[in-house]
Parts: sequence; C-alpha cells; structure tokens
Amino acid sequence: MLPTEEAKLELIQNEMIALGQVVLASNQQILAALEECQPCKLDDISKIKKQERYKKIDEIDDLIIKFFALYTPEAKDLRLLIAFLKMTNEFDRIANSCNSFIRDFPLALSDEVDKDFILEYAIPLQKTSVAALTGALNLIALDDKDRVHEEFKKVVVEEAKNDDLYQIIEKNLLTKINDNITLSQDYQDIMQALRRLEKVADRALSIASLMHYAKLGGVITKT
Repeated sequence: MLPTEEAKLELIQNEMIALGQVVLASNQQILAALEECQPCKLDDISKIKKQERYKKIDEIDDLIIKFFALYTPEAKDLRLLIAFLKMTNEFDRIANSCNSFIRDFPLALSDEVDKDFILEYAIPLQKTSVAALTGALNLIALDDKDRVHEEFKKVVVEEAKNDDLYQIIEKNLLTKINDNITLSQDYQDIMQALRRLEKVADRALSIASLMHYAKLGGVITKT
C-alpha cells in the first residue's frame, strides 16, 4: 500500500474510533448516574445530537467512498472499509438507544415503583453493555490475530451476560406487574427503557463481529 493510501486508511480508522468514543462516553455517563442511585441525573447527560451525529457519519462514509474511487484496496483493507461502512450505522443505532433511555427511564421511574429493585438490575445490565462496547472499540485498533480473537471472545461473553440479565429483569418485572396491577404501565415502561440498554450490547457484538471478520477473514466463531 502506498503511503498516501495508508494515511487515508488511518484517518478513516481514527474517525471511527472518535465516533465510537463519543457513544461509549454516553454509556459510561448513564452507568455513573445509575450507580449513584440518582436517575434524575440522566437529564444532565448531553444527548448525542442527531444532526451532529449524521454529519460525522456522512463525513466518514464520504471518506470511505472516496478511498474506493481513488485506490484499489487489497482484500484485508477492502473488508475493513466495508466493515466501517456498516459500523457507522451500528454506532448510530446505539446512540439512538442511549437517547431513548435517557428520555424515557426517569419518566417511567415514578415515586410508586421500587427504585432500589430496578437499579439492582439496571446497573449490572449497563455494566455489561459498557464492557461489550469497550471491547468492540478496542478491536478497531488491533491487528494481532490472537489479540483480535481474544478481545472478540470477551465481547461475546459480555453480550451473553447482558442477555441473561435482561431475561432475569423481564421475568422479575412481570412478577411485579402481577403483584401490583395498578403499576403495570410504570413497570412496562421501565422494561421497555431497559431494553434499550440491552440493545447496546447487541450492537456492540455486531461491531465486534464486523471487526473480527475484517481483521481475520474466514468464518466467525465464538469459541
């Protein structure tokens, strides 16, 4: 690869990392607000503004398209660029999930519901989402095959924990609804808000899978 091509590819990779760091920071702020047992602080978290996000995504996509137009990337670089094109959409969907959670969760957490019970499950759920997203971002800068596979497996584990936790939350919230039908709407709204956090880990695994394939090629295995 020519020096100019290397520089352009590095620029695209750095822009992807920067976009991911913004999304990760929002998730870390959500976790901090939950750990402090002050869901009202979610209102203080700066939402990832759609127009700014779309502008940044358009800039990254434009860089990738121009790369295709000017150069002929080799197989590995081609896989990487295609993965980046798909990843911008995944980051966008994570940001939308975060914004929806920030908007809906404090409203759903009325004075009548059991806040301690909710936070007991919401905190570990978000911890796994942050861990999965962190691992997915780490994969962007990794090239060593063994490290790529190991980091990918960590994301797989965190996403699996996330799924298990949400299933437990769903089961227990349904029990709460049966025990107190007057608060059924509140608990349903909370369940829907927490589903947004579960989606973050799902998207993180999608990003990790794209990076695993881009870096290693072949069939993706989770073991």
